[in-house]
Amino acid sequence: MKNFCIRLASGAVYVALILVALFTTMPVFFSVFGVLMLCTLNEYFKNFRQKNISVDVVMTNALAVCIYLMPILPYYFPKISLLPAVVLFTLLLFAIELFKEEEQPFHRIAFGLCGIIYVCLPFTLLVHYKVINCFGSIGADMSSLMILFLFLLIWVNDVFAYLTGMLLGKHHLCPKISPHKTIEGFVGGMIFTILVSIGITYWFGGLNEIVGLAVIVVIFSTLGDLVESKWKRYLEIKDSGSIMPGHGGFLDRFDSVIFSIPAFFAYLQLF
Repeated sequence: MKNFCIRLASGAVYVALILVALFTTMPVFFSVFGVLMLCTLNEYFKNFRQKNISVDVVMTNALAVCIYLMPILPYYFPKISLLPAVVLFTLLLFAIELFKEEEQPFHRIAFGLCGIIYVCLPFTLLVHYKVINCFGSIGADMSSLMILFLFLLIWVNDVFAYLTGMLLGKHHLCPKISPHKTIEGFVGGMIFTILVSIGITYWFGGLNEIVGLAVIVVIFSTLGDLVESKWKRYLEIKDSGSIMPGHGGFLDRFDSVIFSIPAFFAYLQLF
């Protein structure tokens, strides 16, 4: 019971943080998700040290910040472009290894750039979507509601996939990667997520793409969870961190999110 209360409390803080970011001001939105991106990225780097793989944290973080700011800066300073800085920092990641005596220099570069693709780009896409769909409005604009909808579908899928799998699960989904995930849990999560999306469609009306978005989110959030499970098995760790009691680390909390963001917004662009 104590562990459940701790998990519930930390989850409530997480949800409150997301709501504050979505429904206050643009600078708060950019700041909250920027800090979350950097925390998640550096947690990713930190765990590789257990395999004696060190990444150039300073240069990679500088690159991540530049990429994250690329859609934001034109919002305030239209004539400034960060593309030259992004290219420069990327090349410096390679050049800087010339002057180090570290073993496996290309492993360091590869894992650094992998972190950028895996963590930084989805968060950057999130702020890009916000910028192009919200011109300084404060409060419940449509872009904030759609991002909230994305998080809501992920949360619903996580909860009901867990409950359905615990009650009915017999057939493993990917036993070599995640022994606790079951086909029954995946199907249960899919059904309840679609039902919630139908309820939202009925409430707002006219959002025919909502059910399709629900299916996309369930598939890609499950893939994101499995990718992180594979990553943790490679590193031989149980949790990516301990920042959120009862939930683990930043990657444990955002594994489904960072995989769902590109698929979610690609679907919106197409349909």
